[in-house]
Parts: sequence; structure tokens; C-alpha cells
Amino acid sequence: MPHHGFIFDKPRSRLERLSSKLHDNDDELGKHLPGLAKLFEDIADANTDVPREESIRRLLRVFWKSESDGTYSGILGRYSDEEKDFVRAFVEDEKPARDICEHFDIGPSLGAREELPFLDEVGDCLLSSLVETTQTVASAISKAIGGEDEQITLYNDETGKSKIASYLDEKFQNWGLTVKNTPSLTFVPSTSHGIQQIVKFAKDRNMKVRASGYRHSWSPVFGADGQIIISTLGLYRATVLPNLESLPGSEFFVRGTELNSIDFVGQPQKGKKRLVRVGTAVTNQMFRAWCNKQKLDAASSLPINVIMVEITFGGSNAPICHGAGRRHPTLSDLVQAIEYVDVNGNMQTISKDQDPSFMAVASGGFGLLGIVTHITLELDPMTYAVMMPQKIPVMRAIPPPPGLADEDIPEALRIEMTSQQRAEAQENFEKHAADDFYSEWFWFPYTTKIWVNCWNVTQDGTGAREYPSKADVLLQMVETIAVQIIQDSEAVLKLQNIFPWTQATLVSTFGLYAMPEVSDPKKAVKTSLPDALHFRRAIQNVRVRDTEVEIPLQPKAGSLKDAGPNDPVDWSFVQKAWWDAILAAYKYKDTCPQRMPLEMRITGPSGVTMAPFRGHKLGSCSIEILTLQNMEAEWAPYAQYVMDKWMGLKDKEGAYLDTRPHWAKEWVDLTVRGRPMVEYVKESYRDAIAEFRETMGQIAKKQGWDLKEAQQRFSNELFDEIFFT
Repeated sequence: MPHHGFIFDKPRSRLERLSSKLHDNDDELGKHLPGLAKLFEDIADANTDVPREESIRRLLRVFWKSESDGTYSGILGRYSDEEKDFVRAFVEDEKPARDICEHFDIGPSLGAREELPFLDEVGDCLLSSLVETTQTVASAISKAIGGEDEQITLYNDETGKSKIASYLDEKFQNWGLTVKNTPSLTFVPSTSHGIQQIVKFAKDRNMKVRASGYRHSWSPVFGADGQIIISTLGLYRATVLPNLESLPGSEFFVRGTELNSIDFVGQPQKGKKRLVRVGTAVTNQMFRAWCNKQKLDAASSLPINVIMVEITFGGSNAPICHGAGRRHPTLSDLVQAIEYVDVNGNMQTISKDQDPSFMAVASGGFGLLGIVTHITLELDPMTYAVMMPQKIPVMRAIPPPPGLADEDIPEALRIEMTSQQRAEAQENFEKHAADDFYSEWFWFPYTTKIWVNCWNVTQDGTGAREYPSKADVLLQMVETIAVQIIQDSEAVLKLQNIFPWTQATLVSTFGLYAMPEVSDPKKAVKTSLPDALHFRRAIQNVRVRDTEVEIPLQPKAGSLKDAGPNDPVDWSFVQKAWWDAILAAYKYKDTCPQRMPLEMRITGPSGVTMAPFRGHKLGSCSIEILTLQNMEAEWAPYAQYVMDKWMGLKDKEGAYLDTRPHWAKEWVDLTVRGRPMVEYVKESYRDAIAEFRETMGQIAKKQGWDLKEAQQRFSNELFDEIFFT
């Protein structure tokens, strides 16, 4: 990657100060981190070209060569032998990624390895690794529920040949480490029949049951102590490593089962939308690979998706997740049918064809109807993204809003701009935000440029290529190892104690460096839409904290209530939200609690009853702040400060905007204008909650189950508070 000038553009930049400290002969830090000072000098020098691959290799070699800092070997110890061999070949043997990527496979993220249950495969029977080999699963379950004499065995099949894997008192934690509990029983079924047996088991014993996949939600949407959790994913001991989930060629996280099946519903027709039925254990990586394998008229893609590949469709659908682009609704809006196990253990289906009035609730129902087994989605014929990501000065990429004076902009971000340049910058931003198929912006804290990832699609696949390439995906994985080292290193911590911005500087510097840039239209990247949507394949390897809100776009004239879908948007509200977050980072520059990007996407309206975007007739500004997971103490007050700014936005008439948090992100412990966020959410969704409950009652009556019992079986403390009190 060519060097694009200073990342920190002041004479006494942070990188230069770090380099000077490491060069100090009276300080031992330079000896602890050999070569780091020179790397910083080269990156900060506009006349020195440091390609992306070289920069990350040099950084890792610093910690490999360190005689006193064991973080490199410590982090490597958490990976498989195959993964270690790759990293060592890249770092220690200095082999290019392109030369070693073809035959390398990588397992799931370290978080998934810690959180998901391990399965021992013994023929057709999956036995709990937590049960003594002399015990049967049946007797273990019996003891867990207090029935010493009761023998219980649950099966995936009607023939009784495949036992459901089960765990006693298996500790549960989510990926973000914000939710921890100990269910009495954890089940890992592989069929709808198995889920039916689990729900019937729970009903007979009056136990709650909820489902989880990769556990990537930060909010408390999971189960509770002493209850039942269904994990739609498990790690097979025999095949856990190497595994293929994140890297090229990966298709299956676990062996093929009914719950990770993908099938067309009917025959896809050329140029027309088509339906695809997916099991809720299907991961984005499986689905990406499946879409790319379809040929001719069958070639298909979702128009939107979340970036992460390590997430299941059950996990992204239940909390109403979204993608990017103002023309697109949420993933839940694309749902055409839901299949679930109700409170009586019966299979039920709700579809737009048969039950159109039910789908707005069923397609984004938080698991309150029952345990969802399959989802039917509406896909488009395959298209191809034409990508030209750019790194643009902060003031040009998203111009400061009216009223923000230049002198109030952090000095490092200020650039001289004529009135014509400002007008052009505003026009470019508004065009990307309003019209592009995909629109997204990243700011790595304290860098002087924004990574702009806005693009459109074409039906012409000529010249399309795999993106990212195999080498790039492997390089992304290595970059996440570097972030883990920066987070854990004792030597970096010593620098952090001297310069509180050290960790933020390193993560932002190498983070921005890692993002691609294409300045020549002739070199634009053309790739299949699924590859473009999942352009970062290893982000799940770094745990983060994440707070996101959905801010309603406002019309240039009149009120949102009276606005039509094609009315011009007043983008100054979006610019203010963006710059409020940037200014917050500088306000807290002494501690730098935000050490991962500020991200923003423009999204479209939604018809899903409980979608945060519902009622946002012109679309939404989906904006979020992230940091490293180890910033827990500093994060809470900072996230609250930013939330106060975003929730304080008012329309032209002086009324607060109907801004809402993303259901899956961190929001429950925050406040809005002095009130608990949960209270605010209940008020914001007051009419929607009433509609949700009424529709659930109608579904229950039609399909023969009891709403109160469904609450007792499938709800949890958070959803009880929101929907049932």
C-alpha cells in the first residue's frame, strides 16, 4: 500500500513523541521494543513508503524480538499449531502473505472458542464433554433438574439414534463479555425435532428457554441463571482446529445439519427476486460462500447484511440488524416466512403470503414467539459492487455542520478550504449519503482522515474478482493479532502510563493503514455483492464495546411527520451527530476511552414493528462508537457523554428527535435526559409495544398457544420489563 502522508500531521506528532521516547538512551523501553521507534519514524515520514503488509510485519517482529515482553508468544499460544505456523512464516520468516495463504485454514475467533460448547463426536451421538464417561447424558440431565430417579434422553430424530448434546451448569458469556450467567442446561440440537423436544422438556418443568448463536449481542437478550439455553452452534473437538469459518474456502462451521441448510424455495427466474430458506444456524460465511457458488439465473445475493461473517441468521434477524444504503430496509424486512417451535413444542409457520398482518412482528420478534428454526428471505439476482474506497481529510469527507466554527475544530483536523471547496465537499457527502447503494464512513480516533466506503452496483460481472483476496484475508487476521498484542503488552502499558494516548494511537494508526484505498477509477475493485458486504473477514477476532443509535433523517422543509419519501433531506443533523462524536473524543483526549472507530451508515425506513428505524420516513443515520473490550471503566462515562449529545438533537420545531438505540448493542445501562434508557425505550415504542403485544395475541389465538405461557417460557428480564409490565 502506498504511503498517503501523515496520519498525525503536526511536527510534534504522537508517533514522533513515541519514537523519541523509545530512542531515549536513559530509558529501557526502547530495548524492550526493538525496532518500534524506527517503524514510527518511517510511518510519520511523508517521504518514506511503508506498505501495509510491511508495517504490520515490522510491528509484530518488534514483539517477537523483544527479550522482555512475552505478549507475542502468549497470544500465539491461544491459536492452533497450523495458525502458529502461518503467523511465524509471515512474521519470523518474512514470507509474503500471498505465498503462504493457499493451503492455510483458520479456526473461529478466540472468543467463539471460549464461549461455544465443545462437542465430542461419537458416531451419531454427541456426548457432553462435561459428563463423566461412566454417566449417561440422561442421568446427568436428570440430576440437573433434581429428579434422581427420572431418566431423560432427548433426541434430534424420531428414531432415537442421535442424542442431543447437553451440558450441566455450563457458564455462559457473550462475545462482548457484557452478559454472564450459568444456565442449568445447555443443549446443542441439530434439528427442528430436537428443538421441539427441548421446548417440551422445558414446558414440563416450567423452565425458560432461549437460543443463542455466536453471542455477538451486547445487550442482555440472552437467558438466565438456572434456565435452559439452546446453542445453535457448537465446536467439534475432532475438527475444531483447523476450522474454515473466517478465511477463504470456509463453508461449514459444524457438519451439515438441518439447522444450517440453505435452499431455494421454487426455481429462481432470471431478473426476478427469489426466495431462499435458511436454517437459523447458517452463518454469514456459509451464506456468502453459497451465494457465490450459484450460477446463471440462480446467482443470488441479499442486498444488505452486517459486515461480520461470524454471525448466524438467527442472531442477526431476532434483534433487527441492518446494513448500509438509504434505499435498503433492515434484514428483518426481507423475511418472507418464519418457522418456529411454539410454547407447546409444535412447529409453526408465519408467512407474508398467508399471514401478512403478522410478519411485521414475527420477522423481528426477539425470540418471544418461540425458538426460530428457519427463515425464508427475499434475495435479489446477483449484482457486483464497484468499490473505490477513499481516505479523505476529515473536514472534506463529512463537512462540519453549520454553527461549528473552524476555531472549535481540533487543530490537527483543520484544513484550509475555500467556499467553493466547502460547497463541493458538502455536495459529495450528500450525494453519497442520499443515493449510493452502500454508504459508510469510518474515523479512527485522532487520525486526520476518514475512510469513506461508498459504492454502487452493476449487473455486469465482467472482470469481477474475489475480494478480499486470500492473502488479504489472511493479512486481516494477522492485523487482529497485532491489536490483541497492543491491548495486552506490558511494554505498551508502560508507554500508556506515560502517554495515555499510546494505545489509541497505535490502534488508529495501523487501523487506518490497513483500510484499502483506490484513487484510480480504472483500478476500482469489482466483486460480487456478498464479498463486498463482508469486506472485513477477521473483525470478530478483537472483542470490542459498542454503542449505536438510529437517528431519524430530517426533511429540509417542514416536519418529518408530514414529509414524503422523496423529500430532500437536511443532512446537517447527520453532520452534527458525526462531529459531536469527534469532538467528544478530543474532549476526552487525556484518557482516550474511544480506541476503535467511529462508524456511520445511512439506512432506509423499516416496516418491522419494533425496528428502531420504524417511523423514520426518510431513513436513518446509524452511528456508533467502539472501543477495545478492556476499556470497561473508562467507557461507561464516555459512552454516556456521547449518548447525551446524540439524544439531545432536536428538530426545527425544538422537539427531540425520535432517536433509538440498536437493540443488540450496549444501551440498557445508559440514561436519556436523566431517565433510565429502558424507560425511554418503553415511551418511544409505546404504540409499537401495544401493537406488538396485540399481534402476538392474534398469532397465539390462530396457532393455538397461550401468550402468557409464551412469556413465561421464552421471555427474559429485559423483555418482561419492555413488553409485559
